[in-house]
Amino acid sequence: MRNKITSILFILMLLTGAGLHLLLPDRVYSERERRKLEPLPDVSARSILSGEFGRKLETYLADQFPGREDWVALQTITERILGKRESGGVYYADDGYLIEACRSLNNRQLAANTQAVKALQDELDGLGIPMHTLLVPTASQILHDKLPPYAPNADQQTVTDYVTEKGLHTVVVSPILSEHKDEYIYYKADHHWTSLGAYYAYAAWMQSKGQCADRLDAWQKETLATDFRGTTYNKVNDPWAAYDTIDAYYKNVEHSVDYNRGYYVTKSIYERRYLDSRDKYAVFLNSNQETTVVRRKTDPNGTETREMEDDPGGKLLIIKDSYANTFAQFVVDDYAETHLIDLRFFRGSVLQYIREQGITEVLVLYSIPDFAAETAIPHCSR
Repeated sequence: MRNKITSILFILMLLTGAGLHLLLPDRVYSERERRKLEPLPDVSARSILSGEFGRKLETYLADQFPGREDWVALQTITERILGKRESGGVYYADDGYLIEACRSLNNRQLAANTQAVKALQDELDGLGIPMHTLLVPTASQILHDKLPPYAPNADQQTVTDYVTEKGLHTVVVSPILSEHKDEYIYYKADHHWTSLGAYYAYAAWMQSKGQCADRLDAWQKETLATDFRGTTYNKVNDPWAAYDTIDAYYKNVEHSVDYNRGYYVTKSIYERRYLDSRDKYAVFLNSNQETTVVRRKTDPNGTETREMEDDPGGKLLIIKDSYANTFAQFVVDDYAETHLIDLRFFRGSVLQYIREQGITEVLVLYSIPDFAAETAIPHCSR
């Protein structure tokens, strides 16, 4: 009976979609999924023989299917009613969590990325610039007890063990995150950690340097949104998904923030216009930019303007993915300048940037699945 219902729904979707597809124009971008959609591929003998045309056509038909997001929601409702616990790589986990699956890790890319980061670390050691690597386990690792029984789930701890064995100065954050796993350290409908989770990792990083992090109440807490649904929700479009709360923590709400070498300059690390959009997580540091420079404008008491050139606080560079956007709010008042580079968009030399900007400390911060898969990381050693 279950298979018959699914088959009937599938046939209805195909027939309805095929008819509407002939009448509606193709879409270029999906706001919900925050990505470009596949256009109709060009036909050539070479693309047909190589199989490229078939692959692109399949993606095109899936991307341009009329009412695709509504059909995804209908599919999700049907699967939930029938008791299915996974859809599109997302698990329907306990306590309302939608947890993105991490079934496997790319060992070849992991080896290349580790080698590149180690080469950068060796260069900086020679310059007397300390560097650490902080790899963040995702919810599927720390909250694995919430996953359905026997759900395929790669052991992300093996990545931390591997990079440590290869000589990276690693900040191990799994113990402190596991210690606080019953707290709100990961969003329920997004794949990122919350500000609270980032704080605990910040405390572990400080401890690894022989320093003690301030208590959390040293930062002012502000709730920015209570209606956040992020990436994992967008993949399944589950109408029953929980709404998340986005909290900000700051000592000084005002900073000088420069995105992409003067392209956009503002006074806050929180880009609040995103709170009225679907991409609410982008409120932290304006989503992902090629370069970001945050300059501390006041002393810790918020009363005295400083000249940055004479400030003893140093300059931190974070080489990062989007997990660092939440983390950065805890460090921007520890340094005269906090620089962030996203290697997916950065086309220069990291070493040259470090020299030119007078960087005094470096932190590499990625989620573990991203670190094991990101093809841009080898550029960091150039």
